[in-house]
Amino acid sequence: MSMRRSRLRWPQVLSLGTGLFLLLWGLAGFLVTGVADFAGQAETHLLGLRVNPLSNVVHVVTGLGFIAVAPRVRTLAGVGLLLAGLYLVMFGIGSADDASTNLLNVNTGTNVLHLFVGFAGMAIVQGAAWMRQCDKVAASRQS
Repeated sequence: MSMRRSRLRWPQVLSLGTGLFLLLWGLAGFLVTGVADFAGQAETHLLGLRVNPLSNVVHVVTGLGFIAVAPRVRTLAGVGLLLAGLYLVMFGIGSADDASTNLLNVNTGTNVLHLFVGFAGMAIVQGAAWMRQCDKVAASRQS
């Protein structure tokens, strides 16, 4: 008889927290931008960070992704790696400071947000791998 953990461990909590933050950020962004000028470079700000409808969609979808995989340890590492990679690439593109690649209407603050979310995603990946290893060791000791 295997004993399942009913409480969430820190990588799962970090995934839920990151996901909820991104989801709320994206929804709040829609209140500021609406849906006009989808990938435009307007001076629309949310708490000092520039947003546009495309960036709002990215934040809502990736937030839902972090939330959806939080309870599933096996998929947490894979999806976390994908989302961390996405945010680190978005950070790199935002660092280029080229108007032709700035589809997400990034400023310095938004770019720092992308960097932190990318690092949070990498922590989630490492934590999920650690959780799976600990679960394997615990299962082998019970056998």
